[in-house]
Amino acid sequence: MLTQIYIKNFVIVDELTLEFSPNLNVLTGETGAGKSIWVDAVLLALGARADHNPVRENQKQCNITLCFDLRLQPMALAWLHEHDFDTEEECILSRTITEEGKSRSSLNGQPCSQHLIRQFSAHLIQTHSQHQHQALLKRDIQRTQLDAFADIAQQTTKLTALFQQWQKIQNEIELLKQQTNNKKEELNLLQYQQNELLTLALEEDEWQKLSDEHQRCFNAKSLIDNVNTALELTTTNEQHNAAQLVHQALSQLQDQPFEDEALANIREMLNTAAIHLQEAGNSLNSYRNSLDLSPDQLHILESRIQLIHDIARKHHCSPEQLHEIQASLEQKISTLENSDLHLETLIQTKTNVLNQYKKLAKSVSRSRQKHAAVLSKKVTVLMQQLGMEGGQFSIQLTALDGPIHAHGQEQVEYHVSTNIGQTPQAMSHVVSGGELSRISLALQVITAEYCKPPTLIFDEVDVGIGGSTADTVGALLQSLSQNQQVLCITHLAQIAAKGQHHFQISKQVKGKTTVSQVKQLQQQQRVEEIARMLGGQTKTSQAHAISLLQLQDH
Repeated sequence: MLTQIYIKNFVIVDELTLEFSPNLNVLTGETGAGKSIWVDAVLLALGARADHNPVRENQKQCNITLCFDLRLQPMALAWLHEHDFDTEEECILSRTITEEGKSRSSLNGQPCSQHLIRQFSAHLIQTHSQHQHQALLKRDIQRTQLDAFADIAQQTTKLTALFQQWQKIQNEIELLKQQTNNKKEELNLLQYQQNELLTLALEEDEWQKLSDEHQRCFNAKSLIDNVNTALELTTTNEQHNAAQLVHQALSQLQDQPFEDEALANIREMLNTAAIHLQEAGNSLNSYRNSLDLSPDQLHILESRIQLIHDIARKHHCSPEQLHEIQASLEQKISTLENSDLHLETLIQTKTNVLNQYKKLAKSVSRSRQKHAAVLSKKVTVLMQQLGMEGGQFSIQLTALDGPIHAHGQEQVEYHVSTNIGQTPQAMSHVVSGGELSRISLALQVITAEYCKPPTLIFDEVDVGIGGSTADTVGALLQSLSQNQQVLCITHLAQIAAKGQHHFQISKQVKGKTTVSQVKQLQQQQRVEEIARMLGGQTKTSQAHAISLLQLQDH
């Protein structure tokens, strides 16, 4: 159950706190006061995409925090436990959006991705709004709604996964068949390419070594000159070299008439330096003698490098990737050589997947047929109460051609007749805006009753409804709220009067800015608000408001 909403710097909301209770909570206010803003804030906190910048003008960021009581929500608690979040009885969801559009969310104080937030929100709230009426004309939405009512969403998800698996295997079979048709030519080409690489016999890291060696050979003269100069400076120059100079320094410090510990340390360091210089000279001499920088060596290196380059160019890759190409060729040759066996395995796997699909699809079809009849009957009954006497609602299941489909073996489509004696036709062709609104509300109320999310939000779904129909809608919402928390934004006094908790949202100008405010109404304030909704603060409207509230109390 949603217990509290905290909103700061969101659109025209400066700072707002709403505390909700169980049963039916109604929110009313003048047109344009911002009644739906808090619904938008809830949806954003639950992971919806921000289509525009929601940060209040001249502010750096907006913050939205939702608090939930999960004591009676075992599935929500199980989800938190499964994803390693704190599983306290109170849950806190928070989202911050900056003026630059950056967003971050947290769940029970831990950073959380929008993907996980959206997963978790399915266990918390179901929202119904005016724009969903038009969405209901789409067959995909109709199918999804029927599947939710039949509680087979998990089965249909698995059905789609089986279809995708079948489709992938089918594509692999077609590709393998194409390859098999040219098997001999393809195999000859692959084996030729493989033999070429085997003949090349490229060793691990050989390319890097060749590149280094080529660079060294290319700079041969400069390298030899530098090594010879270093050798002369170190040990071989007869007149002046580092080793000779160090020895001369040592001789100057020998045979002193007195012992000096500091001087002894210096002599030790010079002696060590002399030893290192002699070793460096020997190493330089060995390195110089090891150099093979002849023109023949350079030619051999360049020929090898050119050969590797040519083969790499044939395969449209870098020389470093030739080892991967060789492994890939081996795999392709193995696949082709065993293509008949592989094809047989794929066909058998496809058959197994198809059998699983058909078995599950048959179960889904039976469930859809059963629940389509139940839902059709319930909506038809409710249509009579919603001012559509003689109207009829039916769900048509039409078998699809072909062996397999992504969402099952039938197309789901809502059909409606709005008058006695008319044959039901596709809902998208026959209903007016007002009729669509009422049918949509009936579906929302019925499916919510069966799906039983802990909190239901109805955002002005009563547009185009009045009179006794409004009383019926109010009674329906009130009935739902006996077992679920219902939050309803309404412009109808008959519905507002049925709420156990009543909030009024108003818009005020502060200085040069407009802000939206909310307050929970007490009894006399409710009378005044409902009277306003009935047409104004007259004695007649106030008496009517009192009678509506008294009727609710009884």
